[in-house]
Amino acid sequence: MSVRLITALEEVRKLPQITLGNIVRHVEGEALLIVCLVAILPFMQPIPIPGLSSLLGLIVLLQGVGLMVWGRPLLTEKMRAMNISHERFEFILRAAQKFSNFTSKISAFKHPLANSRMSHVVCGLAIVVSAAFLSLPLPIPFSNLIPALSIFMICVGLLEEDLVLLFIGHGITVTIVWMCFLSANLVQEKFQSWF
Repeated sequence: MSVRLITALEEVRKLPQITLGNIVRHVEGEALLIVCLVAILPFMQPIPIPGLSSLLGLIVLLQGVGLMVWGRPLLTEKMRAMNISHERFEFILRAAQKFSNFTSKISAFKHPLANSRMSHVVCGLAIVVSAAFLSLPLPIPFSNLIPALSIFMICVGLLEEDLVLLFIGHGITVTIVWMCFLSANLVQEKFQSWF
């Protein structure tokens, strides 16, 4: 993540009230990706969070649609007004700084093609698919982590303009779709064998 992004988040930290709308206004062009990253942070661990995953998954799904269609965040007024406590924002800022150091180390294949309109459409679709899976209230370990990892790789790949990170994110998304298709076929076969 760029130094500009961390600087924008540090400016948000000084505001008396921090809302999702304030973050979007300060971060500007990268706001959509930052909203996605902020929303998936709670899921970057193996234990699922069913109640929270539906709400935050919907926010991420809307950002995927926004990336595909308009190239800017898609937030309702209620989402823009969502208040983030200063303590929680400090956690988000620290995580962003750590991720910034981490992504600058792993990002090695920068290419302008990663930030093209076609790339935004494909990445938006992948974010929508992963966010839809993230939104499902499944009490299965890693059911939130895997789609969150896909969204993380795609968002960081777009922020860093790194094709390899984008391919990894898309690979995880394809794996999620394949696992859903395979699971649906197994359930259908079991269901038919009972009758």
